[in-house]
Amino acid sequence: MGKKKSVVLMVLLTVVIIVLTALTVFPAFPVPGTVQKWNPVVLQYDLGADLGGGYYAYYYPEGVISEKEYSDNLSVLEGEEKTDYEESYAQIAGSTLYFSTDEKAGIIDGDALTQEFKDNFAAASKEISARFEKKGYSDYRVAVVEGYALRVELPASEASDKASAALSLLVNTGELTLSKGSETISPADYVDGENASISDLIANVSVGSYYKTAYLKIEWTSAGKAMIDEVKGTLSATSDANSGDTSSLTTLDVLVGEEKLAQIFSDNVMDSGEVRVNPVDGHNSDYLKTFEILIDSALATGGFEITFEADAVRSFEPVYGKNVLTLLYIALGVVLVAVLVLPVLKMGRYGIVSGYGTLSYLIVTAMCFAFITSGTLEITLGSVLVFLAGLVLVNVVQYHIYNAVKTEFDLGKTVESSVKGGYKKTLWGVIDLYAVLTLGALALLIGGAGVHTLGLQMLICVVTGAFVNLLWARAINFTYLSASKNKYKYFRFVREDDDDE
Repeated sequence: MGKKKSVVLMVLLTVVIIVLTALTVFPAFPVPGTVQKWNPVVLQYDLGADLGGGYYAYYYPEGVISEKEYSDNLSVLEGEEKTDYEESYAQIAGSTLYFSTDEKAGIIDGDALTQEFKDNFAAASKEISARFEKKGYSDYRVAVVEGYALRVELPASEASDKASAALSLLVNTGELTLSKGSETISPADYVDGENASISDLIANVSVGSYYKTAYLKIEWTSAGKAMIDEVKGTLSATSDANSGDTSSLTTLDVLVGEEKLAQIFSDNVMDSGEVRVNPVDGHNSDYLKTFEILIDSALATGGFEITFEADAVRSFEPVYGKNVLTLLYIALGVVLVAVLVLPVLKMGRYGIVSGYGTLSYLIVTAMCFAFITSGTLEITLGSVLVFLAGLVLVNVVQYHIYNAVKTEFDLGKTVESSVKGGYKKTLWGVIDLYAVLTLGALALLIGGAGVHTLGLQMLICVVTGAFVNLLWARAINFTYLSASKNKYKYFRFVREDDDDE
């Protein structure tokens, strides 16, 4: 490539990288000709609880209350009422919670908890944790506290209404039922056998879309199709509900416990028997995913002999403090300056090539973190550390290649031959390194929701780093080198008796 073409390409590349870096990193700035401001990519992330705070709620099994609730209730009672209340609850060793002593509650037997209550709590807690994992949150926490209560946390990146919906619905351990008006549909009316259940009617529940409008899709077994065909003619149409005349409104309702999730109208039922329905509380895909998970869980488990009562949903500050984002932004700036300046000081103009690679890595990973897949990945401290590790690795590999080129040059070869030899001798080592890191990232992808997201982010960093070190930086180097007049100075090489340059 000629020197003039190389110079033009380098100028264009420099302009593009500077602009993209500004759009990616630099703080908000006004957009010319408008009153709006551009917010950089790194300020548009959904943040995990450790960096952005979040929401939490406590859940107590029915018949179990906190020490505070017990004290508050006791403080307003007097005389015989107070005595009766004190006798209706008791504590057990190792917990500050108060447990109902009512025999019908089946919680306490003598001075200890019944094994049935322990087993039911353990099974329900495990299933609730699995529901939140299926929801796909990259950062969430379901923890058992005081032995027999749950604390559930979600990141603040989930809007408060979404968090409230998930926190209230996904801990519902009730039985899945279908009801028409005040009449509950009995699976035994359509399925032979004493152990007929709702799972004998519903085959599958999933989220579908039609013209970008999401809906809940219910598929039936053969017995379920017989049921829906029978009741379809007795159901009202959605137009009746939309008209506001609900005096004779009849729907087939889907409930988990006492929570009504969806109402099925006659025109929700397709000719095939499949049902497409919008839930009671909205029809965006996030809500629908919550309903799908809850219904699937209720179908699989049949519900639990234990129900939870929710405390108020509260918010909490970032785990690492409210100034953690500012500190991370400063730290990122320091690291970025270091990996841009040090290579130039150590490797001369080849260090500038390393700088182009660094900024390219920054741009690509930042945009992938924000826009990869159909949603936005939540950024946690682990995400930041994975990104910084990849940033340092890109520069370490570039320095490794530089040393290989220098070794070739010290053998008496020309600059061009040294560059080709250095790249050739380091090629497979770099490929092996990134291959191992790719396998590590893929291993994380098979983990749980939080680890899965970190694995995806690691994979983004590894693939981007491999692209920069193996292709992109190499192409920039050859372009920049061909435009350089003094190739010795380009690499800071010294050879007094070379006649080739």
